[in-house]
Amino acid sequence: MRSKCLAILIFVSFVLTSVSAAERDPNVFYGRSFSSDGDTLFYRVMYPKGYSDNTKKKFPLVLVLHGGDALAKQGQHYNAKQLSSPVAELFAQNSVKDSFPAIVAFPQCEEGDRWAEMGISSAGKVVNFPENPEQTYSGELLESMVKYYIKHYPVDEKRIYLIGLGSFGGSGALDLAARKPKYFAGVISLGGAIHPGRTKSLRKIPLRLYSSDAMTDVPLTLVRDVYIELQAAGAKCCDPVFELGSKDEAECVHMAANSKGFLKWLFLQKKK
Repeated sequence: MRSKCLAILIFVSFVLTSVSAAERDPNVFYGRSFSSDGDTLFYRVMYPKGYSDNTKKKFPLVLVLHGGDALAKQGQHYNAKQLSSPVAELFAQNSVKDSFPAIVAFPQCEEGDRWAEMGISSAGKVVNFPENPEQTYSGELLESMVKYYIKHYPVDEKRIYLIGLGSFGGSGALDLAARKPKYFAGVISLGGAIHPGRTKSLRKIPLRLYSSDAMTDVPLTLVRDVYIELQAAGAKCCDPVFELGSKDEAECVHMAANSKGFLKWLFLQKKK
């Protein structure tokens, strides 16, 4: 009886080991959470084809910060709103998975918080970006999650990318990149900005800034100011602002994500 039980235990152990080492389904956005000092950041993640927990191959890591329209209600776990974005739909395409294999994570910010400190726009007033902002609760957790992924996952440290959607996510991407410029090989902001005084720390990161003259929360003028200050700081990796006519924020994100070379440009970036 004892030998029979031992055989069962060995079989169960083998099954559990096989499951943990099995390839992740590249067609699924898994719900995951990251905890640090008692705080938790929930996120969705899609793994590339051929990825498994014990893989020796390293993959690029792409972080996609959602816009203000995808905030999760407090206590809501694994919010799926950000997965309806054009960028999530882009990464879900089989052709993209084949051409740009990567670990793609969509962190979740809750209502009442932001990826980065920024004022709230109102009629006739420009958004205020503080020059020395404190890091937000979600921003701090996000930074810690990046560190954790670098240490514990098969991440290619030379190919970590940030994409920020809209004024909310775009500003968050620039804020995190300004705090940790050595982490990121390339950053795309679709409508965000940052205080011009903080752009110096971004001057060595390949950047793409998108905006339009119909943006209200973060006006085009603020995005232009970021580019101008980057040039003054000697930046050589920032493209001129992609000005998308009179598109509103949602249209701007959709147009940019579906533009030719959007992901190709990002994945060409690699830290030296």
